[in-house]
Amino acid sequence: MQLNRQLSLTDAVLLIIGNVIGAGIFTTSGFLAEQLSHPWLFLGIWGLGGLLTLCGALTYAELAGMFPLAGGDYQFLKAAYGPWAGFLLGWLAVWVINPGSIAAMSIALASYLQGFLPILGAISGKLLAAAFILVFSWINYRGIRPGGTTQNLFTFGTIVLLVVVILAGLLSANGDWNRLSAPGPMPKIAWSHLFGGPMIAVIFTFSGWFASAYIGGEIRDARRNLPRSLILGTLCVTVLYLAINLVYLYARPLHELAGAENVGQLALEGLYGSGAARWISVPIMLAIAAGINATVMTGARVAWALGENGGVCRALRRVHAGYRTPAVAIACQALLAILLVTFGTFGQLLSCVVFVMVLTSIASGVALMLLRWRRPGLARSYRTPCYPLVPLLFVGSYLLVLVQIGRGQPWSSLWGVLMTLTGVPFYLWGRRHPRPAECSGHDADGCGAKPVSKSTL
Repeated sequence: MQLNRQLSLTDAVLLIIGNVIGAGIFTTSGFLAEQLSHPWLFLGIWGLGGLLTLCGALTYAELAGMFPLAGGDYQFLKAAYGPWAGFLLGWLAVWVINPGSIAAMSIALASYLQGFLPILGAISGKLLAAAFILVFSWINYRGIRPGGTTQNLFTFGTIVLLVVVILAGLLSANGDWNRLSAPGPMPKIAWSHLFGGPMIAVIFTFSGWFASAYIGGEIRDARRNLPRSLILGTLCVTVLYLAINLVYLYARPLHELAGAENVGQLALEGLYGSGAARWISVPIMLAIAAGINATVMTGARVAWALGENGGVCRALRRVHAGYRTPAVAIACQALLAILLVTFGTFGQLLSCVVFVMVLTSIASGVALMLLRWRRPGLARSYRTPCYPLVPLLFVGSYLLVLVQIGRGQPWSSLWGVLMTLTGVPFYLWGRRHPRPAECSGHDADGCGAKPVSKSTL
């Protein structure tokens, strides 16, 4: 049984926007203001980050057009390097990255909600986070359309409130456009510093721009709509990020933003007073909720694709007979996320896999060039413009970031690599227990998978 192709281009674009925008845009700018002493450097790094992310989106657009399937990077790495590469990425994503991200965002949402509604303070933050995980997992278990509609509502609400904040900020008479200039020439800055902490922070604030590639098996006319969604979603986020940071500078001098963890609140206080600043929590909560739903949706599709290898992960490929969703994958992901919330280990785990996550993006960028060389006759509904310059810019910039992460966090990076390699024995065991015959082929419309009845879960 196939996954259900019910999502439109709009659904896919909103999935990307909702997966990218989170609390980071309301906090990261304080760190950047501390690292970059000139207003145009401060704005410029957001523009540069958006440009490099767009290079990534253009690169992934060709890959997604070739493989409009569930799994995203999993499919790209498998096609370019072999099944082992896809399996190791999927292994880490299924057991660490996705449940850890869901756990972290659920805890953050519980914290913001308790601060906004003090009546919830009597409820344990971990219990509230677990409830969020169960609710979003249940919505996505019930079908791709309920999950997509939920995503659209939270993302659209986030966009509307961000636009309101941007317009209200720029139209306020309490700001000062002179804050965009600084006395004296722009200071020189070393590339090693720029692509260290500042660019790492920007790239991770943009992270998630590839979300639609993970649900390619459920997007209508995927060969056409997947590339479009990656490009449009990335452009929308870049415009919003540049605009909100322009508001920050209009509201406060750069030195007042430096080091602030609550930049959004600080900016609104400068423009409209402390009463208005409290409401900045609303778009943050909507953005985090959209991020949880997006990760539940996309993470389960990686697990489903991993199940196709057979072996220890075979059960993850089972599709609900009625809802046409990867039901077992969603349930296992929810259970792991709740366990991580309960024991509070997600922070340590996620800090260890940052190196591998960046390495995966680099490997996918290189995969495009390898596939152009090895499989030139493969059907491509979209071709990356200015090839090979665009993928080289993407791969080169991420490689610089990777080196900085490795130098700054050597032991965490090593642990991340070792955690990935724990999948090797399971991959080797899976080769001796190949996937079932009914799923021996996998085309662009999705692979047949064994249905699971409503009574199974």
